Amino acid sequence: MRPVPAPVRRSPLHTALALATAGVVALALLSPQLRTFTTRLWGPERAWAHRDFLGAWWLFRSATDVDGALARLSWPDGAGPLATNIPNPFDALLLGPLLRTAPFPLWWNLLQLGHHLGNVLAATWLARCLGARASSAAVAGALVAASPLMLHEVAGGRTLSGAVWPGLVALGLLARGQAVPAGLFIGLQGLFYLYTGMLVGLVALVLRPSWGLLAAALPIAPYLWWLSPAWSPSHARPPDAGFSRLPLAGLLGLGAVHERFLVHPLLLLGLPGALRSSGRWRLAVAILLATLVALGPALTWADRQPILPLPLAWAAAVWEPLGRLHHPIRAGLLAVPLLAVGLTRLLDRLPGAPTLLLLVLPWVHAVRMAAPAVALPEPAGLAAARWLSEHGEGAVVDLTGQHGDALALQPLHGRPILEGLRRASPGGVLPSDRLREGVDPWARGEQVAAWVIPELVAAGFTHVLAVPRAGTLSTAGLEADLGQPVAPQVYALPSTPAGTTLPSPRRRW
Repeated sequence: MRPVPAPVRRSPLHTALALATAGVVALALLSPQLRTFTTRLWGPERAWAHRDFLGAWWLFRSATDVDGALARLSWPDGAGPLATNIPNPFDALLLGPLLRTAPFPLWWNLLQLGHHLGNVLAATWLARCLGARASSAAVAGALVAASPLMLHEVAGGRTLSGAVWPGLVALGLLARGQAVPAGLFIGLQGLFYLYTGMLVGLVALVLRPSWGLLAAALPIAPYLWWLSPAWSPSHARPPDAGFSRLPLAGLLGLGAVHERFLVHPLLLLGLPGALRSSGRWRLAVAILLATLVALGPALTWADRQPILPLPLAWAAAVWEPLGRLHHPIRAGLLAVPLLAVGLTRLLDRLPGAPTLLLLVLPWVHAVRMAAPAVALPEPAGLAAARWLSEHGEGAVVDLTGQHGDALALQPLHGRPILEGLRRASPGGVLPSDRLREGVDPWARGEQVAAWVIPELVAAGFTHVLAVPRAGTLSTAGLEADLGQPVAPQVYALPSTPAGTTLPSPRRRW
């Protein structure tokens, strides 16, 4: 099989102009969000009730003492190893200590914007590396920026799983004949999100097989060793929401789905364009591979109802780890740039001026292809968390944080909490599971069983937080058991018996 030939070297100045053009379009499309960049949180609408965002926020705020922070979750048991809870924590571990004093939400917004711009610019650069004219590469980058699917992970409050720029850089280096650096960047992509790294590796093998790609093992092998506890059967469970996949209506650019599932329809010309490239079938196969993974285990139109099974389902039946790919839509973050590269094959056949005129298309389509929502920059119960941080060190029951919301306040008050990174499993046998079930009546406005308060006190709990986070909250049962709050939204448990100290967490690792 004949490998893709190295493209003709392009002018660095023209490449810089293409990158600048695509970057300006990307920023212009986000102008409504940029106006509130320092005051509003860029992410999911209800960020402080969104588990992915809450987990990332908690980790960034707790990065200076991760082991201690994990021990203070799911009290008194501890939360377990980080790898089984957050498998790609590297940005938080590196940047978290530096951002503790930085203004929020500005640092979060800049982080998300940086990844998004990185994806757009890397797609533009990849097009140039594969021989596209500067004007065509600029249009490709602009259409990537105008595809709300590229904002899917940002809108979901996630960080590294939405960044594919290392993989795109790897493919660009490979096109330039630099296989070893390309392999290292593929390994870096695997650190960002393991499945995307695997997919980029497969695409690289399709485009230009090389032994140098084995350099990906240098960063990925230690990571796989660290991640090995998370692959045990006890952690192999799908999320409550099931699969998130790319619906066919979104791929066709139709408005029947949520905006952030949409791909710019002009990019569909990328597949026939790829067939006209010098590599012909290679680029087309790479596009089909990424797109089929993004479509998930079953084809859907605009809802979750499957129409017919797809190859991913068959592959998962053969290789069990693929069954844990709960969000195949993330492969769309690679499919969209590859489609854009394929489109440049057609654009290069047009004169330069008409090609640049296509830059107006993102503006026409951006009216309904909206960017992620902006949310409140502060969690509910902030004043109560500050009060707790100044009054003692005992553990806290965050009554309305039983689905992860407590993670919003835990880094602020620093106390151990009953809630954790994972939902409580029904019928759990650990002390924290039993206590969670015991305090449930308080959340319903009822009194708890007689054993609950003594066991809470014996486990070192001193306060209960009752923060109205969604709808109304009845505190009738809580006040019947504990009396009036000692501070707004804060209730005190009876004093710990004399001579009792806060117990050490029972770490399970």
